[in-house]
Amino acid sequence: MPSDVFIDGVRCLERIRKLYTLWQNTNHEDGTDVLTHDNDALHSADAIIIVRGQKEDDFTYSKTAAMQTWLFGYEMHDVLVVFCQDSVIIFAGAKKINYLKQIESEQNNKENAPRNFNFLIRKDNDEKNFSDIIEQIKQSHQGKTLGIFSKDKMDGTFGEQWKNCLSQHSFTTVDISASVGYLLSMKDNEELGLIRKACEITGKLYSKHLKDQIVNTVDSERKVKHSKLSEGLEAALSDEKFVAKADLNHVEMCYPAIVQSGGNYNLKFSATVDNNLLHYGGSSIVCAFGIRYKSYCSNLVRTLLVNPSEEMKNTYKFLIECEGLIINELKHGVQLCDVYKLVREKVENERPELVNKMTNNLGTALGIEFRESSIAITSKCTIQAKKGMTFQVSIGFSGLDNSDGKDDQSKIYALFIGDTVLVNENESCTLYTSSKKDLSHIAIILKDEGSEEDEDDETPKIVPRRAATKEKPRNDSTVPEESRQEFQKTLLRKLNERAEARLTSQDDKVSSERTRKILNSYKSEGQLPKDPDIHELKLYVDKQYETVILPINGMPTPFHISTIKNVSLAVEGEYIYLRINFFNPGGIGKQADSIDKENVYIKELTYRASNDKKDDIAPASNNLSHVHKLILETQKKFKDQEQERKQMEGVVKQAALILNPSKTNPK
Repeated sequence: MPSDVFIDGVRCLERIRKLYTLWQNTNHEDGTDVLTHDNDALHSADAIIIVRGQKEDDFTYSKTAAMQTWLFGYEMHDVLVVFCQDSVIIFAGAKKINYLKQIESEQNNKENAPRNFNFLIRKDNDEKNFSDIIEQIKQSHQGKTLGIFSKDKMDGTFGEQWKNCLSQHSFTTVDISASVGYLLSMKDNEELGLIRKACEITGKLYSKHLKDQIVNTVDSERKVKHSKLSEGLEAALSDEKFVAKADLNHVEMCYPAIVQSGGNYNLKFSATVDNNLLHYGGSSIVCAFGIRYKSYCSNLVRTLLVNPSEEMKNTYKFLIECEGLIINELKHGVQLCDVYKLVREKVENERPELVNKMTNNLGTALGIEFRESSIAITSKCTIQAKKGMTFQVSIGFSGLDNSDGKDDQSKIYALFIGDTVLVNENESCTLYTSSKKDLSHIAIILKDEGSEEDEDDETPKIVPRRAATKEKPRNDSTVPEESRQEFQKTLLRKLNERAEARLTSQDDKVSSERTRKILNSYKSEGQLPKDPDIHELKLYVDKQYETVILPINGMPTPFHISTIKNVSLAVEGEYIYLRINFFNPGGIGKQADSIDKENVYIKELTYRASNDKKDDIAPASNNLSHVHKLILETQKKFKDQEQERKQMEGVVKQAALILNPSKTNPK
């Protein structure tokens, strides 16, 4: 486990007691009954078992991992947790036990279950500890029935040992996955904040990356595979432009991004992206993906329409109305099957031909796991929505006929939209994914050369650059050519006069214009970023103020990027060296010549960090590698801005155009 692990004992103990409250069919201290779901399986359990074996090769969602994250804030492997009638048994390695003991330190009220915590440390031979755990289980309630997650696997030596130990006793097992899923579906404020952040990242990646990639592909008529767009989206997770103010180490995909077009559509989130080329010849492009931030999920589904027909536009508008109905009706105390029936009735009454083409599942509860299958907006789910639940709502129509299709791939299309929402008490859901989905933001209109736009079509559209370049160039014949040429000569004469004054004049005013501006990073110490890396005396790059903050003699010291000449990264044995060279009076170049030689300057700084990786702890050299990359990026951006500033010197700013109020041609 990472060295900076911190387990919130107060939060963990509070959530353990929520589990006991649901399990033992009791009420909260405020009298609020939490037993609002069919928990017969949970109530029949005499003890609850949560066991996690070795780390899996591929990431999979599981109730065990979700429960660990909910309780401890981290996923832990080779750990056994047993909830008995009055006690909690935690069996793990010494290092993990050291972290988990923070829970016991917050146990100051032993009137409520659990009253005791029993921490057992793993050794070479775990048989005796397993036997002790079995004996404590037999003393919990009737000691016969174990509540488990039946679909979760127990891989590895630790899991096999526990499985063999259980097989020697005649315990009955019941699956409590649905009950625990219901418990985890009601979020507190901390969890809602993480889901909002995940939705924010999802929205930025769609609107500023994926959507732009698709529009540019359509515009340039390039051949791009669906899988290429999906991989590009995942690669964008490491770009701070899209993942601003978030820890990149905790940002990941909920599932591989789905991009579909060209008549082949599968409106399920388990669908795999294919290697077919993106098709944009008058059809639909379905995009679906979600970002997971600090283990909490989000989801977004959008459909882009390329040169849509009127029938496609009308069907899409109807789909928007159906999703709006879901969001408006999904409230506290409403059964999920009733929400489904309302949407179904709307489709049957207004567009009966779409009934058999509508998706059977209109959404599921969402949180640490992407989908809680037992809490779904379907025709058979009688569970009531509760305030604080988050859902991914989604609805689509597949297998739709496009009579205006020019080829086989565009004759069949599908429409699919979805968002992440929060259930409220007496009002419609709060929308967490803010990416716009009305027709004006998803319709891509391509103009054929020589074609004229339909004046009766008032629908705003996304018009690619290619379409814009085919419009007729502006040619205003009302302005005499002689006047235009005379005005150009006047501008040229003024430009030459300014250049001559700038090059020959020794006036103080001209000299001051050429003096290089001194760039300061911060006006006061209070403007330093409040980032933990700075307080831990790590190297840090503040991209907003174009500043590198370096620890010198135990103090974070800022240096503007303009003071840095170059940086280099070298690997020598078990260490990585980051060398930073600064401009100084003894250096070479224009920057060095303009430096005040009466001050004391730093010529270079070198930092060293170990490249060794111990257990799950990231090597210290990661900070140097990351800072080296950010310094190069910030330098390039600063130099580009300086170059642009120099090019704009002497450029005459055009006066603002004034609209002729009479709307007549000038004479």
